[in-house]
Amino acid sequence: MDLRFDNKVVIVTGSARGIGFATAEILAASGAKVAMVDILKDRLEESAQKLRDKGGIAQAFEMDLSKVSTIGPTVTKIREEMGEIEGLINVAAIGPQRNAEDITEEEWDLVYSINSRGLFFMMKEVTSQSMIPQKKGAIVNFASTAGIAGMRRPLNSAHYSSSKGAVVMLTKQGAIEWAEFGIRVNAVAPHGCLTDMVKDMLNTPEKMAMATSQIPMRRLNQPHEVASAAVFLLSDAASMITAHVLPVDGGILSAVI
Repeated sequence: MDLRFDNKVVIVTGSARGIGFATAEILAASGAKVAMVDILKDRLEESAQKLRDKGGIAQAFEMDLSKVSTIGPTVTKIREEMGEIEGLINVAAIGPQRNAEDITEEEWDLVYSINSRGLFFMMKEVTSQSMIPQKKGAIVNFASTAGIAGMRRPLNSAHYSSSKGAVVMLTKQGAIEWAEFGIRVNAVAPHGCLTDMVKDMLNTPEKMAMATSQIPMRRLNQPHEVASAAVFLLSDAASMITAHVLPVDGGILSAVI
């Protein structure tokens, strides 16, 4: 099974911390040249240095995914400094918890600007600049079980869930449209992962108990478990897999009672 990425340039958005950093870490250890993209400038450079200290090739590129006008130039800069891009993993997202009746227009727009609009334009720029001309490439998006099934209170978030539902369809649409260019597009759909964002949401013992009680495996993901699934889908070991959304959910989507 080929899970090596020797000398392949791979972009990972949201890679300053959490699942994004875990993903970049696995890729760097597997020989990839990792372009780490995030809005958290200082944390991002620190994380890139950690990978370099371990012998990996990693470079930091600060970017705000909600500002579409910055995406194209950032992709161009990555190509100029690291080479043509063969892989993209879209991890960056925000997930504020809010009851549907309390969501404001501004909050809605911010979540969508990053989780689905920014993700799409990142795919568009990487494919048009590098992958379509090369006629090869692989993309893995981060959806969520929240984009496939509803979330009970107090863990609900209509703008987050619907934006992740959009990621599911952007993944399938991209896979169909770009297959003729040798580009695969897949997604992972985690259900709860112990990142800083999720820890902030599950900030009481009651919320944590509610989050885990419905999961057949009775626990949340660790970042490296989700990252490993994403890296597999990006790899040549998944060469005939496209338009697929892989739940990494401890069985919750199959638990009806």
